[in-house]
Amino acid sequence: MRVLIADDDRDLAEALAHYVRECQHEVVDTVTSGGLSVIRSFAQHEPDVVLLDIKMPRFNGLTVCHALLSRNPEAKIVFVSGSVESGHPFVKGCGATAYLSKPVVLEELRETLGRLAA
Repeated sequence: MRVLIADDDRDLAEALAHYVRECQHEVVDTVTSGGLSVIRSFAQHEPDVVLLDIKMPRFNGLTVCHALLSRNPEAKIVFVSGSVESGHPFVKGCGATAYLSKPVVLEELRETLGRLAA
């Protein structure tokens, strides 16, 4: 699968990219500059999956999720967060496909990407 990684923490984004490659998937882009850049990259690269941080500058992940799903209702968005719980009403209601807690564990990412690829 083709994966877009979006996290304003550059080190974490690079670690996620490494993990995605370890899972035998392609990283099409790594965006660390904020939500608006994620929307632009999504339009340009048309990834199969977006690993999306919730707390980011220039549009948070919730806003970005809504924008991406309005462009492509079939988009697979996986929230990655260490500060917002998966059960939060805003998270549950925005249409993301899955949720991973930070720090991300390689096996959890592998399982999530495998499920989405099936």
